[in-house]
Amino acid sequence: MALSWSSRRQTLYYAVAAVVVIILALVAWKVFFTHTPNCFDGVQNGTELGIDCGGACALVCPDDARAPIVLWARAFETASSTYTAAAYIQNQNTDAGARQAKYSFQLFDDQNILVAEHDGVMDLPPVRTIPVIDPNINVGNRTVARALFSFSELPSWYTVGSGDIVPLRVVEGNPAADWSRLPVTIVNDSIDDAHDVTVDAVLFDAGGVARAASKSILKSVAHKSSQDVVFTWPGGVAGIVKAEVVVLPSF
Repeated sequence: MALSWSSRRQTLYYAVAAVVVIILALVAWKVFFTHTPNCFDGVQNGTELGIDCGGACALVCPDDARAPIVLWARAFETASSTYTAAAYIQNQNTDAGARQAKYSFQLFDDQNILVAEHDGVMDLPPVRTIPVIDPNINVGNRTVARALFSFSELPSWYTVGSGDIVPLRVVEGNPAADWSRLPVTIVNDSIDDAHDVTVDAVLFDAGGVARAASKSILKSVAHKSSQDVVFTWPGGVAGIVKAEVVVLPSF
């Protein structure tokens, strides 16, 4: 039995309405129940190896990140009642760095009694050996016998690409005979300016023991240029056979 024109028109309306409802339902489902995977949605999706980490995400997953190793920590008397604390940290995460890592130096006397504690925050660049140097720690009339360095919390590591860091090199000058002065030149051969560059210098004796340390912070090193830095230790440092100068770039 053939449908009347009014019945066919009503059926057509119903069909169009059904299609519209289906389309709206699909849009609502996509908006409210699905989204493009990203590294900040609190869900493991896309190429992620964990929740918002690994794969395409810069954050290194906690199970894949390796804790930094403290190679040594020492304190050096630089003036009456004043010490410089220094430590060497080994970054075991290849091509990864950590920002705003919280750390603490604790200084003890020969009775193992705490003399001073100094907290700090620093970025850990993708450099194998990272010096941490904190000058001007006041200890009053106490004498420091040893130092302890530790991280207040485990750093979060992020993958750092080679293009994220401006490469710099160090040219060492001739130190003073008593190691009271060490000139170096920081060279930027790249086409990019380097900003907030930390330059650390540590002096070692024949036994490989650190005897003094100092740091300098350069606001910038322009592209295709160089900048001189002079480290000084008034009065000199006895028994020094070598200096290690490390550039810590920003990233």
